Amino acid sequence: MAGGSAAELILFIAAIVIAASVAGTLTSEVDRVSDAISAKSLDVAGEIRADAEIVSDAGAQVYNRSGNENVTVHVRNTGASDLPAEPGTFDVLLDGEYKTAVNVSVVGGGDTWHRGDVVRLELSAPDLPTGDHRLKLVVSGDEEVFRFRT
Repeated sequence: MAGGSAAELILFIAAIVIAASVAGTLTSEVDRVSDAISAKSLDVAGEIRADAEIVSDAGAQVYNRSGNENVTVHVRNTGASDLPAEPGTFDVLLDGEYKTAVNVSVVGGGDTWHRGDVVRLELSAPDLPTGDHRLKLVVSGDEEVFRFRT
């Protein structure tokens, strides 16, 4: 009987050691998943705070308004945070082509694009052919699409 008890004791200790190692591994993995969820929630919160809406009328003339072959659109800050009114705030694609020469100005003046304010975006588009066009605007993860005709 003493031999049976020793074998059971050895199996019991082995089971405890295995259970402790599994619990340690699971705990570290749960911590990593928790950190990832926290980081993602901060990203989503930032995207929610930064929101924009293109308020230009697609039926109005947005191309070559001033005779300089620019596309001019107006964008309202509908998010909860203020954004800088500078070209780096916006990613602009016109008919699938990334545009880097974008002029930004706050309607009414200023350097900061406050909530509810409208900015005027002007991007050079020389020799834009007649027809339908698509402008995609990305502001801090928020994507807006504007279709217009020249």
